[in-house]
Amino acid sequence: MLLVPMLAAGCDRTANTFEVRAVGATSADLILCGRSTPLERTDGKFTGTLPIRCEGDGTIKVGFPDRPPVNCPIGYVTPGAVQSFKFEVDSGRCEASRA
Repeated sequence: MLLVPMLAAGCDRTANTFEVRAVGATSADLILCGRSTPLERTDGKFTGTLPIRCEGDGTIKVGFPDRPPVNCPIGYVTPGAVQSFKFEVDSGRCEASRA
């Protein structure tokens, strides 16, 4: 019986990374599983790690001081999978980053 809680907790420890490069952005919020999590600004980008606890999709909402926010769509996510999502915002559009 102790094994089941340990396995469930193990799924929560899977690191999933999120990164957005956006010149002039003031914020980036990850919206996933019905929850919003602010990403940290470091070295000219917004980054964060979060365990995936749902199946579905989400978005990263990138805020700017002088124009409307830009949404970076997160593709399908699933619990327990190691996933990395990288984006770059340019000219009001969000594109998946290859770097």
